[in-house]
Formats: sequence, structure tokens, C-alpha cells
Amino acid sequence: MRSKKLLFLLFILFLGSALWAQDIHFTQYYMSPMTLNPAMTGKFEGTARIGGIYRSQWSSVISNPFRTPSAWIDAPIIQGFRKRDWVGVGFMVYQDKTGTAGLTHSAGKLGAVYHLGLDKKGNAVLSIGGHYGGEQRKIDENALKFGDGFNSDGSYTQSNSADFNRILGNAKYTDIDLGVVLSSRLNKTMDFNIGFSMYHMFKPNYSLVSTGGTGGTGTAQQGVSKIPRRAIAHGQFNMELTDKWSLSPSFIFQTMEGNDEIMVQGLAGYLFNAEKGITLNMGLGYRLSDAINVLAGIKVKSLTVGIAYDINTSSLRTASNYRGGFEIAANYIIKIYKPAVVKPKVLCPRF
Repeated sequence: MRSKKLLFLLFILFLGSALWAQDIHFTQYYMSPMTLNPAMTGKFEGTARIGGIYRSQWSSVISNPFRTPSAWIDAPIIQGFRKRDWVGVGFMVYQDKTGTAGLTHSAGKLGAVYHLGLDKKGNAVLSIGGHYGGEQRKIDENALKFGDGFNSDGSYTQSNSADFNRILGNAKYTDIDLGVVLSSRLNKTMDFNIGFSMYHMFKPNYSLVSTGGTGGTGTAQQGVSKIPRRAIAHGQFNMELTDKWSLSPSFIFQTMEGNDEIMVQGLAGYLFNAEKGITLNMGLGYRLSDAINVLAGIKVKSLTVGIAYDINTSSLRTASNYRGGFEIAANYIIKIYKPAVVKPKVLCPRF
């Protein structure tokens, strides 16, 4: 009996750690602006922006690796209270899935941001905003086996397992994220942005295990397992070195219940064809104590495409053979210009 309880306890601990690990993150964090910081919504020069990113991780270690697709659309929609302010809105969806039991985290969120111009020329902007949306975590409980379901002859009967009956198929909840970004153009060739965001502000309950009792409706009562808040600090500095070359160093620090991640990157851009607006991007990064990031991409006018590969350097490198995660991302800025009420530079400064 003690061994059966121990197995169930280990499963609960694993489930909690796996759900924490599922809080999505990308190596190309600036290619996924709405998962980086809600205040990045509608922060670009153009009419609308549509994008997506896909990540696959640990395919060299487990048969059912983490697979994370995400897509979004955002736009700067109206002028704010002052001519140098504007409002941005957006919508994003994402899903993260792994394991033989199909442990899945999916979400759809709306974002709204107020971009506050700090000077008359629009060179400095303070962006404040948030997300609100619904999320779901689910698991295929029929793919799980527990110790108290095994019979004396070694066969397994799912209905005999009390532990199985405590597993809930899914948990639905609403979530709120907040963020702030300060952006500034220093001169014609240099600009920077620095931001802070907090995800899961009110720590919603995501438990997939019941208490064992039932509520007034006769349905199983959900246990309590709160999603920890995830805090992110990030920054990027962009500079044009020559007529052909540019450099963009950046960093991200995020922490979630004492688990920290630090990543630094440097991305170089080469203007391959000025007439056609083709820029080639290449760079390297490092996620502290975990992986080396290899980055590459191309920008053709309003279309940007990027790929990334993580070379695993952690203690798992022997099992993974140094193979980590692969990403591909793209975004496209739609530009439908109308006679401007205010100068475009003031309404949507370039960052």
C-alpha cells in the first residue's frame, strides 16, 4: 500500500513539474512579442502584423517531445489622448503538448496597450498593457497506469485504480498578464528598448487532480495547484554599424518560483540587396547552464523569417547528444497607408 501511495505521489510531483516546464518560452523571444511582453502589442510601424512561431524540443531524448506552435495578429488601431500617443490591440493563440499522455497547455488571449509618447518627436515611448484570456490544461488519463490498477497476475484493470479516478481530464481557467516597455531612439543609427512583464498575475488554479470528494453537483472537486507568477525582464540595443551592417545584442531574464533562466544573444544583419530590401541575419546566443543558440534569418521588406537551434550543454548533453530545440518563426507587416492625421513617425515610431 505504501508503494502505491508513493507512486501516486511521484506522479503528482512529475505532473506539477511538467506543467511548470510547459509555461512556454522561445529562443527567438523577440520574434514572439506577445509571449515576451504584453506591452509589445501594436508596437511597430505599419497597419497590422501577423506572425507565428513553432518550437520542437527534446526529440532526441523522448519519443513525444515538447511541440509548441503559436500565432498572433496585432495592430496600432487608433490615436491616443494626445497626437503622439496610440493604442495597440492584438490576439494570440498557442499550444504546448508533450508525453504519451498528451499533456497539453493551450490558450487564447486578447491584448491591449497604450503607447505613451514621452517627447514631441516620438523618439521615446512608454508602453503599458496587458493580456486577458482563457487557458486549458488537459491530459489523456486513459494513457496513464497506476500501481493500484495492477492485478496479482500482472494484468492491469483501469477501473480498479482509485488513483486513476482522481485524475481530471482537463482544467480551464482565465489568466491575466501585464507588462511595460520603454523604447528610445538615441540618434539616427541607435535605439533601444527595455521591458518588464508578469505572467499569471493572479495565479489561477490549474490542478488536474481531484480532492477525492464531490461538490453539490456530484462532480469531482478540483484540487488546488496554483500557477506561479512568471516575471520577465528583457532588453535590446540596435545599432547600424555601416551602410551594410547592423548589430542587435539582447538579453532576457525570467524567473518562476525560484527557477531562473538567463539568455543573452547577438544578432548581426547584413543588407544584401538594398533595392529589394533583403537583409540577412545571423547570430549566436547562450542560455546560461543549458544551451548555445545558433540564429539565422532573412528579412525581405515587410517579411521577416528566423530559425534557431539550441545546442544542449547541460547535464542532459550525453543523453541528448547535444541536440536541444529547433524553432522557426515568421512575421509580416501589412502596410495600408492613408493620409495621416499626424506624422507617422509620431504615431508609430520605428523600433
